Amino acid sequence: MTRSLRPFPDLPVALPPHLQFVLGLSPSVMTMGLDSMRALMDRLGHPERRFRAVIVAGTNGKGSTTTMLSSILSHHGLCTGRYTSPHVYSVAERIQIDGVSVSIGEMEAAAARLVPLRDEIPFTYFEALTAIAFLIFAERRVDIAVLEVGLGGRLDATNVVEPEVSIVTSISLDHRRILGQTEPEILAEKLGVARAGVPLLVGALSKELRDLADAYAGRERVPLLGPDELGRVSDIEDAFDAVAFRLQTPRASYGRVRVPFAGRHQTTNALLAIGAAERLLPSLPRLPEALAAATIPGRFQSIPRGHRTYVLDVAHNEASLVATAGHLAASRPRAECALVFGLLRRKELFDAPRHLLGAASCLCLVQPPGEPGSADDAFAPHELWAHHFAPYLPNAATNVMLWNPSGPHDDAMRRLIAWLDHSRYSVVLATGSHRVVEEFGLALQAGTEGAGMGVID
Repeated sequence: MTRSLRPFPDLPVALPPHLQFVLGLSPSVMTMGLDSMRALMDRLGHPERRFRAVIVAGTNGKGSTTTMLSSILSHHGLCTGRYTSPHVYSVAERIQIDGVSVSIGEMEAAAARLVPLRDEIPFTYFEALTAIAFLIFAERRVDIAVLEVGLGGRLDATNVVEPEVSIVTSISLDHRRILGQTEPEILAEKLGVARAGVPLLVGALSKELRDLADAYAGRERVPLLGPDELGRVSDIEDAFDAVAFRLQTPRASYGRVRVPFAGRHQTTNALLAIGAAERLLPSLPRLPEALAAATIPGRFQSIPRGHRTYVLDVAHNEASLVATAGHLAASRPRAECALVFGLLRRKELFDAPRHLLGAASCLCLVQPPGEPGSADDAFAPHELWAHHFAPYLPNAATNVMLWNPSGPHDDAMRRLIAWLDHSRYSVVLATGSHRVVEEFGLALQAGTEGAGMGVID
């Protein structure tokens, strides 16, 4: 299969006015509660009640699981909506139907119904985009929508639906200022997507967290299943940009399947997606092709360019960065790998820098622009180095570059890519903030289009 490097339509130079208003809201402003979202749904005629839903929470793995499940349902005849966040290149990535992004015109039409309610209901950026997704799904009459939680679960805007299956992919420390200081506290927030009598599928949790989840499920009469109950994975082949394995579930033997996302942890995400699909459909005869067709930008997205491979991977917390670094280290020699990294200040790295330095022999630290409309800025390269990477410097030689832009960020990224194009490194991983991945990907695309290499096989 061949797909474009940037498989989404470009945004217009000037966004239409109502969508522009929504995207101008600060992403860092949140409402801790569902009152505003419920009021919006009421005023909009409850679009969230006009389609079936699956809700996917968790610290990491939400996007991959949501994407795989959406592809499975779509390939088996259900008109399937998919709602994910954040976007990398275009806001239209967030809302897809049967694997195709909705149009900016559709988003504008939905936003036009929403914006006049702002004085009455002070909705946030994420609430607005979620409401837009629900309006479009209802208008397009999707059979089912797979919804990725934005933050937490219990109080997330997506949680106004009544799901037929709920999923919690993983638990690790992230967004501690909002969700809690410990993993049990974070788990409690994410378990808020569960419903009495509705299957709850959970990923590979520690024994302490699984015991807590089991206790919660027992109290709330929630049927809970983990990876061991969902199926058995064997004969794993972990390639650079995909993972293949044999799959047996209590319902069926699927033989060997391939997931186009990198890392052994994707086998658990696949189990969750398949387990959910088995509870929604009588059989899955097209499972292999459905998994192979799953795609999401910026998730270990491998882009060949001459004799070099560039990889774009949004990974902005410790667990995801450690997983990415571990996969890179297991796949390629450290001496051949370079790392481009930048992060917003609200994120915590913990021990991740040690793993990243262990996977790459060249470290290029960049400063992504802050979120639009947000006062939340990014670490400067020298801050990242001094406070987060220098203490972990391994004995092996590491080339460190503090890439400080002297002009526009996109020009700085293009200059960095030009340098990397002539370097000795055969693999370049751009990771951290999704803004880093966005800018690096766009700059890379600008270069590959001229060279006739704007496709991925």
